[in-house]
Amino acid sequence: MALMKLQARAMSPQERGFSVILSDMCPVVSGITTRDEAISCELGMRALSLAVGKIKVKESADYRETMERFQTSTGPDPDEDGVLRRGGSLVIKFLENEDIPGFNKFCKEKFKKVSLLRPKATRSSSREIYMICEGLR
Repeated sequence: MALMKLQARAMSPQERGFSVILSDMCPVVSGITTRDEAISCELGMRALSLAVGKIKVKESADYRETMERFQTSTGPDPDEDGVLRRGGSLVIKFLENEDIPGFNKFCKEKFKKVSLLRPKATRSSSREIYMICEGLR
């Protein structure tokens, strides 16, 4: 979790970034729904920040509160650029919760296509959902 963007970029082909980033992180589920959801969003925000860089939210954005709530989870990384190449794709696993629409709206501004997917193999009791973001602008 302490990986800086510069370090991640150095691991990419020709140190130019990645075409795809997959974040399959999920917190150890404690059974405390609000806690589990918050940690899931923090992990998702870390993946989003790694991919697109510094999260800048418009003053008028209706999802501003959601994004700012998890902004501190991105850590002190002086590199404002993400490691996802233009046109690249990002997949983030979340525990479904009320903050997902805020992430979805933000990602729709950064990517050409954003969709949510619950795989058919997922147990009916599971709240796992994947946000698939394609075509970084």
